[in-house]
Amino acid sequence: MVRIKLMGAFAHLAGSGELSVKVEGKKRVDEILRGVIPRYDEFHDKIIMINGHPARGDAEVTDGDEIKVMPVLSGG
Repeated sequence: MVRIKLMGAFAHLAGSGELSVKVEGKKRVDEILRGVIPRYDEFHDKIIMINGHPARGDAEVTDGDEIKVMPVLSGG
């Protein structure tokens, strides 16, 4: 299982702040997140962490990894 922690709008859209997804082999982060977060691709700027390290959406994860994702907020 891959543990997913969602922050901000992503948690709201997914209806949960934390999810677990079964992954066999390697899978790209963007692919997993598209499956659990409606409108994920509408957020062009996001912060992704894998096991506490900065990552990109094309990074691959395997069973036992943890993904954290949050939208980038801006404004003033």
